[in-house]
Amino acid sequence: MAQSVTLYSPLDPVALATKLKAVMEVNGKRTDWHVRGKGTQFDMSLTYMKPSQDLGTEPKFNAVMESHGEGTLITGKLSQSKIAIPFWVYWFVGVGVFYLFALSLWFLDTPLLARLIFLSFPTFMFFIGLRIAAHSRKQIREDPGTPQHILDFLAETVDARPI
Repeated sequence: MAQSVTLYSPLDPVALATKLKAVMEVNGKRTDWHVRGKGTQFDMSLTYMKPSQDLGTEPKFNAVMESHGEGTLITGKLSQSKIAIPFWVYWFVGVGVFYLFALSLWFLDTPLLARLIFLSFPTFMFFIGLRIAAHSRKQIREDPGTPQHILDFLAETVDARPI
């Protein structure tokens, strides 16, 4: 669910982008929850995250910036996914495709050693995936925050206020 947001900052687009870039360089070294992102004087993409935890449910803000009077008009969408698809789901889908390929070799005129080698890799990867899945269930998940964290960051960093 995305929410449209329009903000106004008294800084011009170049000064705003320069200030955000300086803050992002400092934030890149942090290990706690903070806003990270990228962009230019024309657009920006911000995420409220903790580098060691990529849950897929972090709040995101994608916006375009344009000069408006003596400041900058920031128009974008705030979004936050409610459902995270864990990495190991992708892992098992990929291993499943590889496993189907390895099984198809049993129906072709392929040497036995090649069939066993190609079947052993996805089997080994399957067990690695089970280990990753079991380990990820034991980890305590932290609350990824809300889109309001990004708006608060913009308000205190570049004085961007809703209009």
